[in-house]
Amino acid sequence: MPHHNTVFRDVLKLMPWRQFEGLVEEHDADARVRRLPTKSQFVAMLYGQLSGASGLREIVTALSSHGS
Repeated sequence: MPHHNTVFRDVLKLMPWRQFEGLVEEHDADARVRRLPTKSQFVAMLYGQLSGASGLREIVTALSSHGS
């Protein structure tokens, strides 16, 4: 079965990740992170917004079903 990128993946490709990572470093946003780095949190929250998820459990379930 051929691999197909999702629309969400295409949206993520539009994100200026170097600038994002620069800001994370500049503000030391990942300094005390244990499990969920800033980038992963951003991706999860973006998915929640775009999918209309009603809660964190729904986001986690959906992302884990996509192998993210």
